[in-house]
Amino acid sequence: MRWNQATAADVLLEEEEETTLRWRGTTFTWNQGGSTTLLGVGGEYTPAIQVYGWDFTLRPNYYVLDRPRDKVSVSADIGWIVELTNSDITTDYREPQLKDVALNARYSREIWESGGANRGEYKTDAAMRLRVTLPTSPASWNSGKYFTLGLGPQLIQKVKLLGSKADGLNHVTATLGVTYAHLFAESYTPVNDSLRRPRQAPSGEVALDEQLTGWSFAMDRLTTSLELNLPLYKDLSMATSFGLLSDFKHEFGEGCVEILGGCAPYDGSGGTTYVPQTAFNVSLSYPVYEVVGLTLGYNNTNRQIGPDGRRRNFFYSPEAQFYLDITANLDVIYSKVTGRGEKPEGPATASAAGRREL
Repeated sequence: MRWNQATAADVLLEEEEETTLRWRGTTFTWNQGGSTTLLGVGGEYTPAIQVYGWDFTLRPNYYVLDRPRDKVSVSADIGWIVELTNSDITTDYREPQLKDVALNARYSREIWESGGANRGEYKTDAAMRLRVTLPTSPASWNSGKYFTLGLGPQLIQKVKLLGSKADGLNHVTATLGVTYAHLFAESYTPVNDSLRRPRQAPSGEVALDEQLTGWSFAMDRLTTSLELNLPLYKDLSMATSFGLLSDFKHEFGEGCVEILGGCAPYDGSGGTTYVPQTAFNVSLSYPVYEVVGLTLGYNNTNRQIGPDGRRRNFFYSPEAQFYLDITANLDVIYSKVTGRGEKPEGPATASAAGRREL
């Protein structure tokens, strides 16, 4: 077993990795998601919840630093959605809408890897992630949002099960992550300067107001997640994740409203400021010639407390969905077409494979 240190082997592996593409990991995903109630799973049939739609996402990825044990990558999530049912989410029927664009930066470091007979069977990595979310969707752009800034660490642990030579159940990889995000917006509540609704004040005067609702944005969010990945048999793998999304809203203070008879005090601190959400996901994935990845899964993300005031089930709610992801690995397609970005079978690969542990 060894602790990572900079050695001559680092230089050798870095030269070898120059044959790989810096923009590997770039994908385009076509997601199809539908409410479980559409398939008769669940007993609450609310038309606004029964949704089936398509989600298209381009994820360009580029490695700024690409060393064997240290990597810095930048990526983006750019996409749009189309609802194929009619739940009145959009103004027009089947109206395509842009999603919020996310800009990501990630630094990862290999902390420890097992050696000897179990070389590579146990491994510990750590990472730090930065995300900036831009309000490019109509809902975000028209409610006064500027951007959301998120930052958090990540710990990845690989544990041997049957070993790398087995056909399945080789190892399990656990990823624990914590992310804190803060929303920067024009106001604590959704506003639209172009709307300017006429409202009548308690004093009887009419004034123009851009406020859309009386509730506060989730100004801060703390996300804690645990993901487990397990190869079942050869290329077939299973993943499951558990998450707690803690939303913190702004607490409004006291004030006074001018009315005809004087000033009427009010207390705005009685509203709900903490809104927890839970997330559960389980999926099966299978690659097709490494070019396309197929993922069939189930996801349940909902508020911990439902509209009826009762605590919801962690594994199922009316918002639960089945989904199918078809992911094109653009870098792999490019490599197979052009022959570039593939590691040659030569002395460099053999030397790297024969490297000794410290």
